[in-house]
Amino acid sequence: MDPVEPVASVPTPRQPMQPVGVTAELAEARAKLRQAAPSGHWDGVLAEVSRLQYDQHMSPLAALQAVYAKLASGWLPPVPR
Repeated sequence: MDPVEPVASVPTPRQPMQPVGVTAELAEARAKLRQAAPSGHWDGVLAEVSRLQYDQHMSPLAALQAVYAKLASGWLPPVPR
């Protein structure tokens, strides 16, 4: 059995990874949606995003943007019971 090589230490300072491309767009859209969601309604907002993805065959990014637009127009998701 070969000996295990030690893992080299990570040089410091290390900068956090910045998402790029679609990952960055999804992260930004989700953050905007989170800020726009009224207190206590986040689960309902996420449920609407999932519903649009499933029922309307929307991409994750398109669904996030659609729900953001709904919130901006005054729509509120139901409060979970």
